[in-house]
Amino acid sequence: MTEIRSSTSSVKVLKMTARMGVQTQKFSKVAVCVLAVLCCLNAWGQSSSRMGWDSEGKSSRHRLYGQIRLEGIKYFTELPDNPKLNYSQFLSGQLSYLREGEWFDNAADLSAGTFFSQNLSHFVVHELYLSPRTSNYRFYLGRKKNTWSEMDRAWNLGLWQPYYELDALRPEAQGLTGLFLDVNRDNWQVLGFVTPISIPSMGAGVREEGGSLVSDSRWYHVPSNSVDFTNDRPMYITYKFSIPEAAKLAGHGGYALMARAGNKEEGFWLVTGYAYKPTNQLLLKRNIKVATTSTVGVIVSPDVTYHSLSSIDVGYTQGNLRATLSYLQDNPEEKLPETDWAIQRLYGLQAYSAAVDWTLPRFLSRSIFLGVNYLHVDGGKIQDIVSDGSADDINLYEQRLRFTDAIKVKVQGELARISRRPLVTKFSYLYDWEQKGSMINTEFLFYPDREWAFVLGADFLGAEEDSHNESSFLNQFRANDRVYGGMTYVF
Repeated sequence: MTEIRSSTSSVKVLKMTARMGVQTQKFSKVAVCVLAVLCCLNAWGQSSSRMGWDSEGKSSRHRLYGQIRLEGIKYFTELPDNPKLNYSQFLSGQLSYLREGEWFDNAADLSAGTFFSQNLSHFVVHELYLSPRTSNYRFYLGRKKNTWSEMDRAWNLGLWQPYYELDALRPEAQGLTGLFLDVNRDNWQVLGFVTPISIPSMGAGVREEGGSLVSDSRWYHVPSNSVDFTNDRPMYITYKFSIPEAAKLAGHGGYALMARAGNKEEGFWLVTGYAYKPTNQLLLKRNIKVATTSTVGVIVSPDVTYHSLSSIDVGYTQGNLRATLSYLQDNPEEKLPETDWAIQRLYGLQAYSAAVDWTLPRFLSRSIFLGVNYLHVDGGKIQDIVSDGSADDINLYEQRLRFTDAIKVKVQGELARISRRPLVTKFSYLYDWEQKGSMINTEFLFYPDREWAFVLGADFLGAEEDSHNESSFLNQFRANDRVYGGMTYVF
């Protein structure tokens, strides 16, 4: 874990507090307006959650719930070249809506947020679907989340379903988009999926600036800006984007099938799935043009490839205890580029996981969740190749997944009370043997009221050796230790 050195001295703390106070004034009015809107939505949701009647006299029910969160995030290691990334203020909200009608159900799960100091905003559709009401099976049309693989969900692998990752430590799962057929019973289930389109995982925006690809995010990994073709002297690389039409990237279909035997809530159960669809991770394709003897011009363009994905979960549930063994195999198709172009080749991988989740309902008269999860991945490398399939001299990125040989321990629950009000604690510790590094995430939520909570948390990343596996996630972002605080409102 990265040390917190003298940067927390009293003088710097006073300066940081002063900056936070000045910057908070800039967006406090916006926060109040958003809170007012959400309070109105809360009142409407509570009134509409009761049974109503439509124009034909048939019953319908609405449910609306969500949260808004306002926080300040301070990083311990400052970036002199980009000081606006040292401290940020983040206002985010999530809204979920469900309508159960006589003939159709429809649902939406949306989130939005803005970083005021960075002038960055986002809007994400996690789920948005329509479902005719039927008795023995259900159709869903739109975007919907499902637990295709316990391992993929627990480790945020993003192989089955895409993710939105503005913040690498807070990935937001998104559903697949298409047509679903779900036959779901207590002791068995069959789920089918087919789609003509594919929406990939998304992250922080990247732009061209001075010949480099940059982003207003501390979680963006900048590609190399030099290459040595002759082992004599490096040549400077300038990058330029070439983005194809959205329809060209999204217009790729696929299908998936999942089957479950047994009840996940009791006894032994098994879930298996298979999919053939575009990878959620876009490929990077580039055309190299040598402009001068000391500069290489690189045109970067996203591309799509398919993969076949299979997974199996075997589990046992007894009361508040669940144990799960998982296996996942991913085989991406190799895509050769045109002449004078290079493209990323995603190597296949085999992943294994073992997890134990235990909920203690009466630990010191409170409910506590304990979880231990181990992950091991073979393969999963990335290699840039040219038109004949051989390796290129430049390799932008090296690994598809963030963790490949790791254990994670989680504790969550109400560990104490202050003035008879609950203090909820979330703690997670991860260690990766391949990276020789660790990550600690902790968060405290104090609820003076059922709907309001004050938030205080911290994240620490570190590696035992700075020179070991320098391109690994924990080593690259070991300078992103941070502390954050704010408030959240749940309705």
